[in-house]
Amino acid sequence: MESLIKEAWTVFGKVQDAAYIVKPSIPILFFGDSQRYFRSPLKVITVGLNPSVAEFPTEDPFKRFRHAQHISPGIRESQYFAGYRHALNDYFRCAPYKRWFNAFEPLLNGMGTSFYDGLTSTALHTDLCSPLATDPTWSGLAADARMQLAADGTPLWHRLVRHLAPDLILISVARRHLGTIDFPFLQEWETIYTIERTNPYYIEAQEIEVTAE
Repeated sequence: MESLIKEAWTVFGKVQDAAYIVKPSIPILFFGDSQRYFRSPLKVITVGLNPSVAEFPTEDPFKRFRHAQHISPGIRESQYFAGYRHALNDYFRCAPYKRWFNAFEPLLNGMGTSFYDGLTSTALHTDLCSPLATDPTWSGLAADARMQLAADGTPLWHRLVRHLAPDLILISVARRHLGTIDFPFLQEWETIYTIERTNPYYIEAQEIEVTAE
């Protein structure tokens, strides 16, 4: 994990001065208690595109990552990694952005897992395109900015997933982003549930091969 943390801060350092990077902020390699995750009988990760600007509220930027508020972009030495990881591990105990994350909870709870404490297993959230919070959000970024962020962020996500070795990945992104996933797909997508509405919402499943590091 230490090498992944170092890489996340290196990625942050490359673009920290860009106008679209939220300031102040830190790279968010993952959200949730990684220690409880690795002890979980069912290892589940969720996936989005990149962190929201809402993770660093203007009135108190580090309210969600209190243990990292004194870690600057120039600090990449290993003695500071424990504080950074503590901040990530405590995210769901420290003013999380529930408006977004709680959408996953009913599905997670049905499997005996949660982002929060109290169930048998603990889930983590990750971001496919970048660990960096941006303003505007991903869809509002210029194409060259998205390309620059994904060039480092997507390979980092793949290395993180190999390290996490999940049993199940829940991904909520537009279909076009699935093409950036390099893990081998072992079957065709299968619709396992449909939410009937004017524009039906399909929940699809796919088996992929993730080789642990």
